[in-house]
Amino acid sequence: MSKASKIEAQLAGITNTPAAKLREAWLERFGEAAPAASSNLMRLVLGHALQETAMGKLPAAQARFLGGDAPLPEASIQLKPGTRLVREWNGRMHSVLVSEDGFELDGKLYPTLSAVARRITGAHWSGPRFFGLKRRPPPPCKEGRADG
Repeated sequence: MSKASKIEAQLAGITNTPAAKLREAWLERFGEAAPAASSNLMRLVLGHALQETAMGKLPAAQARFLGGDAPLPEASIQLKPGTRLVREWNGRMHSVLVSEDGFELDGKLYPTLSAVARRITGAHWSGPRFFGLKRRPPPPCKEGRADG
């Protein structure tokens, strides 16, 4: 029997376990009496603990994401040579060609997208953000409210 199938069998066993047995399993697993919680909630917690013991804990970033504390970091975007980025700024369209040596704008080569954005706007910008390759982080939520 594989490790995954053993875990599946144990999880199936938890699904059918009566409340009294769940409370015994809780005491054995956590060393303290089960809280006043529903059987379904105890099954979820015991099932999570079972999987965590067998397969290890989630990486910290993923655990924070699932807990709603932090977003997962964005995967970096890899631009292939030949890609064309287009952005309108102050009523003018700007077209940037990605090459193996950098980014070409109006016949001039720039080492980074931020340098291109600076050339276009005259101010410091994150190039990937300027060209819409990165999302803007959501505004912080006010405490006690689900959304802004």
